Amino acid sequence: MLGLDPEPRTLVDNRVWFGQKLALWRCKVGWDIAAKQAAEIVARCGHMTGCPAMAVESEPCLTDCPDREFRMSALVILNAARQFAPPSATKVAQQPYSAPTREYFSEIVAELAACQAELEKLRGAAMTLPPPEEQT
Repeated sequence: MLGLDPEPRTLVDNRVWFGQKLALWRCKVGWDIAAKQAAEIVARCGHMTGCPAMAVESEPCLTDCPDREFRMSALVILNAARQFAPPSATKVAQQPYSAPTREYFSEIVAELAACQAELEKLRGAAMTLPPPEEQT
């Protein structure tokens, strides 16, 4: 009922692991920027006199507030940024660097060459095919 014991391990290459950490860090930076900008929009929104949203962020604006729709949109972005941003992510630049192996580099270069050859083949086929014959 509690699952596998011990839980199986999955091996991941270092370059893949560091790539995932870099993607997580970029995600964290992006969400932080979105949260900061959304908070600035919420702070700049105009309110009617006596609007409860002036003091408390979670309170709704009055129906007569001039920036009510902007504030609601900014609050959606702000809450998404707070909810979906990873709690912590360190920059990968401070992580140790490991150069790719010769085999990995050769494999990537060979795959790129094969893709280029396939692309040229497809481009040539598209240009040299005669127009389709009409059936009568």
